[in-house]
Parts: sequence; C-alpha cells; structure tokens
Amino acid sequence: MPIRIINFLEAIAPLAKAPIDLENVLIISFLESYWNRKKNIQVNDIIDGISNLSASTIHRRLRKFRQTKVLIHSSTEQDNRIKYIEKGPHYENFLNQIVKLYDGKSIP
Repeated sequence: MPIRIINFLEAIAPLAKAPIDLENVLIISFLESYWNRKKNIQVNDIIDGISNLSASTIHRRLRKFRQTKVLIHSSTEQDNRIKYIEKGPHYENFLNQIVKLYDGKSIP
C-alpha cells in the first residue's frame, strides 16, 4: 500500500472515537481546500463540491456553524443578495479541536 494512503488512514483513525461529527470535519476540510485555491465560496459551491452529503444536510450544518459563529456570511458591496461563507470568530477553536484529535488528546 502506498505510504500516502497509510499516512492518510493513520491521520483519520482518531476520528473513529472522536466526539466531533465527521460531517462537520468534511465540510471544514472542503472549505479549507477551497479557500486555499480560491478566495470566495458560496453555499452552492459547497453543495456542488461535496457529493456524499445531501443539500439539506449541508444547509443544516452550515446553519449550525453560523449559529455557533464558526462560520459567518458576508455579502458583496455591489449586491447584498450574494452571500459568501467566511471564517467566523470561533473558527480557530473548531480547528483546535481537530488538532487535539490528531495529536491524540481528548476534547472536552
């Protein structure tokens, strides 16, 4: 088996017993990947990009992220109807939970 696959499987193994929801991790990983390639992302970009979650699940998770201030919506100056998803004030806290899992530490 290629070493990159072994490394990937080793990296995600702690998620099996984690108190964190895998769907949330999937959405955040998609957002991070997207933000590294492009600047702005909309909800439809996430729905189109994550094929193994339903649109309603994605909307529900994004709404929860928005309520907990992990993510925020911002609009353009030209058109207030266009909403982009950005990192919220608690985004780093969520990432720190993932880091703790990766490092083998427990999450409260």
